[in-house]
Amino acid sequence: GKGYARQIVTNAQTLGKTLDEHGFPVSCPDHGYTKSHQVFLDYGGYKRGRVVVQKLERANIIADCGVRLGVCEVTRRGMKEEDIREIAELIKRVVIDNEEPLLVKRDVKRFMKEFQEIKFCFKSDD
Repeated sequence: GKGYARQIVTNAQTLGKTLDEHGFPVSCPDHGYTKSHQVFLDYGGYKRGRVVVQKLERANIIADCGVRLGVCEVTRRGMKEEDIREIAELIKRVVIDNEEPLLVKRDVKRFMKEFQEIKFCFKSDD
């Protein structure tokens, strides 16, 4: 509960800060980027945001048309700040560096293989 919630906010703030440093239009930098589980990239509307989302999806990185990026699932897999910075780098490669999403997808899959165990969950009494 509480540890997971704290790590989610820390991870989301780390993602926002790192993406901002990479030149992304991250909302609310004056407020720590977020106080929740997601970061919002302001591309000025659905049309431009949709292009970004589609590129990210081809790289196996999921966002919505907002462009909102959530960290609940990666936190549940045990990722911390250093790992979140790596995710920001993968996002940068697709959106800023204009790298072919299918090439980045290979690296996304390789990166995610390290995080197969679920964390922040109740332990079984077996």
